[in-house]
Amino acid sequence: MVKQGHYAGVSTNKKSRQLKQHAQRQANAMIDRSTVADFLQGRYVLTQRATSALVDETMQRFLAEWAEQGVETSEDGLWDMDKITIQTLAQIAIKVPWQFYAIIIGQWSKFSRFIKKEVPALPTKQAVRLMNQDMDITNVIGQQLAVNWYLTRFSGTSQLATVTNDNIQELAKSFIDQDGISWQNVAVVYSTTPFTVETSDQSLQQWLQSLTDLTVGQL
Repeated sequence: MVKQGHYAGVSTNKKSRQLKQHAQRQANAMIDRSTVADFLQGRYVLTQRATSALVDETMQRFLAEWAEQGVETSEDGLWDMDKITIQTLAQIAIKVPWQFYAIIIGQWSKFSRFIKKEVPALPTKQAVRLMNQDMDITNVIGQQLAVNWYLTRFSGTSQLATVTNDNIQELAKSFIDQDGISWQNVAVVYSTTPFTVETSDQSLQQWLQSLTDLTVGQL
């Protein structure tokens, strides 16, 4: 994904310890833009109760991407939560299996509370304000899942250029029911485009394979 540089060759436990130590050292110090992503990751590890190892690793990887996107796109101390999230998901896109998005949905309430609390409290020279905090994550991920399927299905073919917005909207709607995203529907559609783990990095490979192995009943 999710740039290999974030965790390549480093175990999740070791990385977590490093992030905790980094956040603790900087707790009472000002930080600059280049260290914001690491600082937020450290705060996440310090403040969030552990769930499963797979969920924790997934959310830390997602936060790493989200924070970097926030730093890159923010202007005058304004962080647009809706925009940052959409751009982060678009950047990740088909580098991960659909199960990754199921974990994001399941953890969104917890993750968004963390963002709303920690981003405005960042100890940066310029105060940070968080905009557009009340986003519809179900529709955002439903849309991204539809885009991802077409990207995978028609990758490297001329047919990709023929996919319309209506095609994407129709597929996205098929993923969503009255209870949110139907992961059973997603699994059925994505069974036509199986995810292939293609990386030489062992840590990344293990994480992606663990996600791929998750069944609907385990989500």
